[in-house]
Amino acid sequence: MEKAILYIRVSTDEQADKGYSQRDQHERLQRHCEQNSIVILKVIFEDHSAKTFSRPQWSRMLADVRKTKSKPDAILFTKWDRFSRNVSESYQMIGILAKIGVQPISIEQPLDMTIPESKMMLAIYLAAGEVDNDRRALNVFYGMRRAKKEGRFMGTAPLGYQNLSMPDGRKYIAPYEPEAGIMKWIFMEISRDVFAPDQIRQKANKLGLKCTRMTFWRNIRNPVYCGKLIIKKHKDEEAYTVDAAHEPLISESLFYDVQDILQGRKRIPAAKMVCLEKLPLRNFIKCNKCNRMLSGSSSKGKYQHYYYYHCSSTCGVRYNAVETNKLFSDLLRTWMITPAGVELLKLAISSVYRNRTKSDFNAKDLVMKDLTKQNEKMVRARRLLLDEEIDSADYKEIKMDCEASIARLEAKLHELSDQKVIRLDIDKLAEKIISSFSKLDKIFENAEIMKQRHILSSLFPEKIDFDGTEHRTPRVNIIVKAIWLINSKLSAIKIDTAPDLQTLYRGVSPTRFELISLVPETKILSIELRRQERKYMDSFN
Repeated sequence: MEKAILYIRVSTDEQADKGYSQRDQHERLQRHCEQNSIVILKVIFEDHSAKTFSRPQWSRMLADVRKTKSKPDAILFTKWDRFSRNVSESYQMIGILAKIGVQPISIEQPLDMTIPESKMMLAIYLAAGEVDNDRRALNVFYGMRRAKKEGRFMGTAPLGYQNLSMPDGRKYIAPYEPEAGIMKWIFMEISRDVFAPDQIRQKANKLGLKCTRMTFWRNIRNPVYCGKLIIKKHKDEEAYTVDAAHEPLISESLFYDVQDILQGRKRIPAAKMVCLEKLPLRNFIKCNKCNRMLSGSSSKGKYQHYYYYHCSSTCGVRYNAVETNKLFSDLLRTWMITPAGVELLKLAISSVYRNRTKSDFNAKDLVMKDLTKQNEKMVRARRLLLDEEIDSADYKEIKMDCEASIARLEAKLHELSDQKVIRLDIDKLAEKIISSFSKLDKIFENAEIMKQRHILSSLFPEKIDFDGTEHRTPRVNIIVKAIWLINSKLSAIKIDTAPDLQTLYRGVSPTRFELISLVPETKILSIELRRQERKYMDSFN
């Protein structure tokens, strides 16, 4: 008597509605076996797609058939699309079953494989299911692409959002706390460029984000957080972005700033790693032999740990951390501003700030000028294309670059339109900064490790040279240089000689004005120094 295994598969509710439910298939297969005196060895129920044969129940059944000695004569199913919806894999599986003496049979689409023409019918039955799958997939693809063009996010919500449904059944995403707040914090931290992105990820995980490294990098590059969706390139349609319907977590300007930092287009000199509290100068000191950055570590002694700065190469440079830190504190004391130079520095800082903030009110005009330049660049490129001086490929490349720049500038313009420039009380702020410089060594020694490294990155743009006895640096923060010049020149008054203050303003070069450093500008500082010089000269006359 013939023996068989019944294979019953269903993958979607739609198939169940059309008569492909497991109960219906079971009933028809069982009736067929009763009518043809076929012994049912086993009934296999599968709830998996037929695109491949990597199905749990099928794989388990095939393994059992190979192991058992009393193999079934056939595997019965209702139609060939229950068996598979992939033509190439179907033929491979039929060959595998033939080798172990098992024949796949469809009770509603029977084929006599001894007749050569039956193979043509088999190909039609198998291809029909695959074509149906491909058509469904294509319809879903175009439907999702159309929805994305209309600003709807499709798929599982990214970190910081949750999937919700409207009363009419349409899906959308909305901010989800506390993840949304953590994601905002992540973008703000990356824009500061103080810590490496992976360090920020680790800190975010401690706050409760629970994000892997790959997911983190994918998210911080995703414009969905600034309210944009990427429409990928498809056939002749180029990739572009559209405004999303969901609520953004960050501004476009912040998002583009973060992308600039991640791609290396914008770098702020800063410390990139957290180190031990006993080693604040780690990766700030250069080896005097091989010019590498000195690392740091501790050695366990009999009663305590001893800390050292050392080079990671074979040059053998090694310094005691306690002595090195003490020498660095001595260097900071040389930059403490003297009382005689306090008023001079206050006046210079105040003048520079008032001069520089004039441009803040014109920032919008500057952005508009840049926008005009980009548009003019596109117009020139179009003319060159029409004159056949450049080909279409060059024109497309120029156009893409211009459009990317225009998108960034428009985001910046939108942000400037929403912002109000607030003038600070610069006199109080200057007094606070000068007060800090008057006790810089104490502030540094008592600060937490992260604050210490922030101070170091601000003071030393080009790191520190150390030979074991003295700290030196090729370039320091410009305000530190100004303080050192003021101290050295004003000290001449003590020995009854007139100070030559002209070297002061010649030694200070103009730089970008930032609240953290409040740097004097050459021209204004020179005016104020000349005024003070005349004042001191008059005192000697």
